[in-house]
Formats: sequence, structure tokens, C-alpha cells
Amino acid sequence: MTNKSTFGFTSSGESVFLYTLTNRNGVIAEVTDYGAALVSLKIPVSGQLTDIVLGYDTVTAYETNKGQLGATVGRNANRLREGSFVLNGKTYTLPKDANGNNSHSGPAFYNKRIWKAAYDKTQAAVTFSLYSPHMDQGFPGNLQLSVTYTLTDDNTLLLTYDACCDQDTVLNVTNHSYFNLSGHKQGDVRNHLLWIKADAITETDAFHIPTGRLLLVKDTIWDFTSPRAVDHAYDDNWCLNNHGSYSLCAVLESPSSHIRMEMYTDLPGVQVYTGNGLLNLSGKEKACYQQYAGICLETQYYVNAINIPEFQQPVIKAGVPFQTRTAYRFTTDGAVT
Repeated sequence: MTNKSTFGFTSSGESVFLYTLTNRNGVIAEVTDYGAALVSLKIPVSGQLTDIVLGYDTVTAYETNKGQLGATVGRNANRLREGSFVLNGKTYTLPKDANGNNSHSGPAFYNKRIWKAAYDKTQAAVTFSLYSPHMDQGFPGNLQLSVTYTLTDDNTLLLTYDACCDQDTVLNVTNHSYFNLSGHKQGDVRNHLLWIKADAITETDAFHIPTGRLLLVKDTIWDFTSPRAVDHAYDDNWCLNNHGSYSLCAVLESPSSHIRMEMYTDLPGVQVYTGNGLLNLSGKEKACYQQYAGICLETQYYVNAINIPEFQQPVIKAGVPFQTRTAYRFTTDGAVT
């Protein structure tokens, strides 16, 4: 089922709501129409609920949200070299960050907007929709975008993205939730065990932007083809072996809570980010989030793909409906295998 409640007000006085999804096993997901963000995800363990995503208690905190906690990111997630791209022979320029590139299509972020919500109280699902007009953030075309959060009775949180645009445009949408399967206040995640079904990563420059080369992970710090601890700082894109099919691509587990998370997607890449830039963020329940407080598994097209023709292109065609899915399934009774 889904319940709607008041979450607060923006600095300009707009109402913001929280949507609580509950399945028959007592798993609870809370999402907000401000930024279509995942606020909390509570998993029952030994009769107690463990909240496993980093987040905030107030709308005011989400208006700042330096870490983009729980955010829906678009039109183009991650980085674009020099804040520009060429599509159909035309060059488009986006705002540049301090490094001269564009990050997450900012500063007019999708996660700083109120999305339109639709839900059925009897179903554990809510759909957030956003209209992004032509040249919004610098991208062509009038885009209709939605993300549906569905909490199933097999303890899966499914994210379904649907889009359609009246012009060819770049679209690479992701979710920027930070997971700590020991509990969102438990600190360092570098003891978590991780498995990724990927034989390569994208080589990057000093700004974490791909060069166009792929690097094999075998016998490197990026090798998670067998489960092992996330014992380094990561901000890299893994090239998944799913060949475009929706399938199991990664598994994460906490050795203390024994919560296991399986990640499924039909997208070609996943950005693993270990919260390296988190610093003294005041989170939910008086938590203070520092470096490595959570780990993001951001499913995506490869970073800067629109500027690298050899990569699968994050382009949707005019008038052609687009859909992609990513899911996180939770169990509490097994080791990573």
C-alpha cells in the first residue's frame, strides 16, 4: 500500500509530500516528490527495522543536498567533458563546473524540482513525472519523463524510467542513493562485500571522465568478479556483462547486518561511488555523514558516452517511447555468492 503525508515546504512556500510504500513483509520505502528522491528504505532484521539509505529529515536539507542523496538525476547523469556535446551535427553547450566540465546536468538539477505524483493507495507504488522543456539545462526537445518506484512482495524496489521527447535528445537518468546495509548511521561501508558482473571499467582522466579506452579489471583493485570488501575509494564506471538484457549485475552485502542487496538493470554501466566527497553532512536522525558513509550503485550509460561514438549512445529518438529498469532486491539470509 501507499500512504501520502506532508513532508514540509520549500523556501518559496511550495508544499512537499512524502509517499510511504509498504509491502506484506514489512519493508518500507519512503520517497518524496521533491526531486523524486528516495528518503529511506527500511528492512526488517530480527524484528527491528534497519534504514539502509542515507537521507535527510527536512525539505530544507533536500533543497541543499550537496551529496545528491537519493536523487533522481537527469537529463544526463554524471559528467560531460567540457560541458558540451554534438547531436545531429549541432553543438550544445551546458554550464561548466569548477573543472570546466558539466556534472549531473547542473546547476538546474532535476532533484531540485517538485515532480507530479500519481499513486493508488492499494498498491505499493508511486509515479513521479516531470516536464523538461526544450533547452532546459541546455538539452534539445520537450521531454516528458517519469520514474515509478514499486515495492514488490519479494522485497524488490523497482525503479522504472519512462520518457518521450519531441526531438532527438540525450537521456541518461539514474538514481543517486547511498546504501549502507549496516544502517544509515553506521559509518564506513568499506567492509561491505561486493560482486559485479563486469570484466572491464572505462579508463578515465584526472576528472573521472572516460578516455574511450576500456581496462580489464582482472587482478586490479577494480576486480569484483569474485565477492570481496570494498576496501578502496571508488568513483568509476563498470562495463556490465548484461548485453542490454535486464539481469542480475551486482550484489552487495553487509557482514554485520547480513542484509544482501541484488542489483538488476538493463543499462550497460554502473558507477560505483563510495561517498568519497561526503563531509560533515547532517543527515536523518541526527546522523553525521562522512566519507565512505554509503555506496552508490548508479546504473547508467557510460560516462560522457555522447562524446565517445564507440560507446552505446544515450540518445532517444523523437516521438519514440523509451523505458529502462533498475531494481534492488533485499534478503537477510545468505552470503554473497
